[in-house]
Amino acid sequence: MHNNYYFLRILSGQLRQILMYARLKQCFSQEKDELVLGFERQNGDDFYIKCSLGPQFSSLQFPDSFHRAGRNSIDLFSDLLLAEVQEVEMYENERAFGIHFLGNYVLVFKLFGNRANLILYRDGEYDSQFQKRLKKDDELALNSISRSIDQSFEALQTADGEYFPLFPTLGKEGQAWLAAQGYENLHLKDRWALLQKMLQILDDGTFYVVSTPKGIGFTLFPPSSDPLFQTTDPIAALNQFYVLHYSVGEFTREKRQIQEGLERNLAKSQLYLQELQKQKVIRETNVPFEEIGNILMAFLHLIPEGESKVVLDDFYRNQPITIKLNSTLSPAANAENYYRKGKNFSKELAHWEENIARKQQEIAEIQQRIASLESVETRKGLKPFLALATDKKSTEELPFKQFEIEGWVIWVGKNAKNNDLLTLKYAKKQDIWLHARDVSGSHVIVRNPQNKTVPAFVIEKAASLAAYFSKRQTESLCPVIVTSKKYVRKTKDLLPGMVIVDREEEVVLVKPELWN
Repeated sequence: MHNNYYFLRILSGQLRQILMYARLKQCFSQEKDELVLGFERQNGDDFYIKCSLGPQFSSLQFPDSFHRAGRNSIDLFSDLLLAEVQEVEMYENERAFGIHFLGNYVLVFKLFGNRANLILYRDGEYDSQFQKRLKKDDELALNSISRSIDQSFEALQTADGEYFPLFPTLGKEGQAWLAAQGYENLHLKDRWALLQKMLQILDDGTFYVVSTPKGIGFTLFPPSSDPLFQTTDPIAALNQFYVLHYSVGEFTREKRQIQEGLERNLAKSQLYLQELQKQKVIRETNVPFEEIGNILMAFLHLIPEGESKVVLDDFYRNQPITIKLNSTLSPAANAENYYRKGKNFSKELAHWEENIARKQQEIAEIQQRIASLESVETRKGLKPFLALATDKKSTEELPFKQFEIEGWVIWVGKNAKNNDLLTLKYAKKQDIWLHARDVSGSHVIVRNPQNKTVPAFVIEKAASLAAYFSKRQTESLCPVIVTSKKYVRKTKDLLPGMVIVDREEEVVLVKPELWN
């Protein structure tokens, strides 16, 4: 609640006592999102306001002194220098207050969470602002900041007992306090009484800095446990909150983020290991490809052309077996396909066993890191974990569907523009590019950063995704273009998603399939 209307109302009252007739000696910035204002009071004392107005955290602080760096600082709001403070105004029902200077200037402190800013007005008209990224702040009219709201019992009746229309700046803490008191279950008069009790607490002027699961909090409501700091001085409260936010709160937040990142990586690795172990069961129960090839060769004379499956006698097990066929190939060619798969099987098995061992080791290492993290008590102690918690790719949410098979990452575009982004910006020339032939569909990329030979089974899996995310999704078999990304280009006249493939290195026939 450090930027809440009810707190700022008390803070602005104290600033009015301190700053009346003071002169602004300096106004400068030497850090991104930070502005420092230095005043000289009538008694000769200096008074500083440090404004931290970042998109993640915004707050005011009031240091006893402030050293301006010799370099990398810039003067701002220079028209106000040496101007005398005439008034400090709290805007009604809004998270903003203004300092009025001689010369009809008003510097508005707009403390709207991640949109906090300082805006200068002259003669009631917009002049300039601190945070240039907040484009629409130049449209904020000075005479529209205050909001006069009827907060009477009759207004509550008109709102059917809903408090938000009457108290829109109450904030999450106020809403939570009312909910904890059972506001929704009360009759109208009892609701009104509870609202008056809440306003008395907010006007009491006692401020608490507390520890929460999300970090350091600031509240005007008495906490359920002992606060880290308690005071009736709003400036002291903000100073202590600022210090604890960065010394304790940031440590808590960073530690929690690292732990969550490690736990996500652990869950991902464990899920991947489970998938590998499922493959083991499938491998052990399935008939070896070489034996299927032998069965087909033994009964070539019984297999009609153009069949998609056939039932034959499995002489290895003395029972019938149903064998899937490629209907566009001859029975002999189908048998050859199974022999080819059998030859690749030993390579796949070695790769699979290697992945099992790698994932087991990875899981053990992550579990060890999580255990070690629990004993860390300083921000410095977190540094060794920052690179281990997650890598760059996992912190950036990729705009594509992502799949993984035995260590190979596959990206799938989501729409036409997204296909262009995938192929033209993210994919590298050594990656494998796939697309369903002669129909619209997603671009599919098999990542190959080390320029290795991509296994045939990986190509087939990626091709099945390209077929699934295309107009041929419902067909039994789909031809898919397979080529290196370096052979794919785009000219300016082509529509989003359309590309030119200079060379089709291979066309595979696969079943459209979505797999995990």
